[in-house]
Amino acid sequence: MPPEAIAKYMQKDYKDVIENTAYHTLVYLREKLNIDNEFIKGWKDALIAGTEIYYVGVQNDEPYLERVNPMFFAYDHSPDLEFIEDGSWCCRRMRLPMQEVYDRYNDKLTEKDLNKLEEMMTGRPASDYGDKNMVDDFGGIQMHLYDNPIYDQKSRYAINVWHCCWKSFKKIYYVTYLDEAGQP
Repeated sequence: MPPEAIAKYMQKDYKDVIENTAYHTLVYLREKLNIDNEFIKGWKDALIAGTEIYYVGVQNDEPYLERVNPMFFAYDHSPDLEFIEDGSWCCRRMRLPMQEVYDRYNDKLTEKDLNKLEEMMTGRPASDYGDKNMVDDFGGIQMHLYDNPIYDQKSRYAINVWHCCWKSFKKIYYVTYLDEAGQP
């Protein structure tokens, strides 16, 4: 190719391997996570409540995106706060059946935690040993199973799950080193 054609190709048509990989990863995640549908639900929230909220993170070692219901969401309302993610904390309440709690948090729950959840839902220990001296492993957090009768008619066997995120005071270090040329 003549130099002019090479220059035109490099300016308009050339794609780096990293750029190509990132593009295909985004296309894959858009399909896998059903992002278009989540944005439609978020658009509905924006029209009704004036707020669109999404949770983007990792769940069970996989990328995860989900629309958050603004009705069950609270966050830091500092006076100069423009964006939710700039706040120091946020918390959402979800009503989930025990199976979905396990599906979402199986990498964090132990067998003991699952037995405690089963006992909360059925009123008897999951192991059927009838141990009346079970220790509360949830650190004093009380889960009220039926605190909203209208909502519970739809999902009688759901429990409250609070997902909270916050920033902590952690030291951040800036590391400077010299490269091969002696430049910092």
